[in-house]
Amino acid sequence: MHEFTVARRLREVGVREYVAVHASHRRSSRSKLRDSEPLFPGYVFCFLDLRTGPRLYAIPGVLRIVGHGGRPMPIEDKEMALVRSIADSGLPVDSVPALQCGDRILLTAGPLEGLSGMFVRSAQGNKFVVSLPLLQRSLAIRVPSEWVAPQRNPC
Repeated sequence: MHEFTVARRLREVGVREYVAVHASHRRSSRSKLRDSEPLFPGYVFCFLDLRTGPRLYAIPGVLRIVGHGGRPMPIEDKEMALVRSIADSGLPVDSVPALQCGDRILLTAGPLEGLSGMFVRSAQGNKFVVSLPLLQRSLAIRVPSEWVAPQRNPC
């Protein structure tokens, strides 16, 4: 659990940090129950001014800083408050990939396991769409979100 090591190193150089954790009921690879685990594996949130704060890349374990176009981007206070409230809720939480309408997905469980299709949203919930080009038709099937994984672009 490198997140906690990086968080400790950040604290040691005076950076306020936060690792969002949630209760875990899964067994670790060491075959004992783990009390909590990171909600976002690989991520440590920190609060600093990147212009005047310590050089984060000098801290062992820091690989990247989340951003856009090579520039670090701050997470809005409203979004951090949401993360904290979910982590502190004590409710069971599963991290799932953010899917956008039209994303290619793969079913990883259930009777249709192995099929790929498109993700769509409707008033009835999230759906898996399979196209049948020869018939010029598509079928939209409601499936549990835990059966769905993003299909990686092979390029």
